[in-house]
Amino acid sequence: MPERTVGSDRFRAALAHLAAGVVIVTTRDTDGEPHGMTATAVCSVSVEPPLVMVCMARDAATHGVVTRSGIFALNFLPSSEEALARRFATQSDDKFGDVASAAGETGAPVLEGALAHCDCAVVHAVPAGDHTIFIGRVVGAGVQADAPGGPLLYYRGRYVGIGPAEDSE
Repeated sequence: MPERTVGSDRFRAALAHLAAGVVIVTTRDTDGEPHGMTATAVCSVSVEPPLVMVCMARDAATHGVVTRSGIFALNFLPSSEEALARRFATQSDDKFGDVASAAGETGAPVLEGALAHCDCAVVHAVPAGDHTIFIGRVVGAGVQADAPGGPLLYYRGRYVGIGPAEDSE
């Protein structure tokens, strides 16, 4: 098996063609201060027990807080929240300034405008290259049933909104 790897530019170009849901990962530090970041490397892992995963760069400030607190919430953004996704993608200290949220089961902030959320306790932290894969046991979840619009996606280096999904019966 070849040990050669593709260059980072080519790797990024290829992965830019994978549409991903935009999520804000939130947590609280030991002083109760909220922290968060925008992420797209998120997926479900297991239904029984309910597990999800998020990949975070080790140099991200939120990474250190999740490592120490052992909690995080995944807030799935609607297409109308591109500005919020951009805000949480920065290094700003005032990301939560005018953002309405409530404490989830773990104490992690759950954003009121999210389409849905999963509130999690970290059960595994797996090093992977320059990232850590945090696997969380979902201890709380919710859906905003009357949320207008569909999800916010990230595709080819841009935020893209899609319309609401039709309910199937």
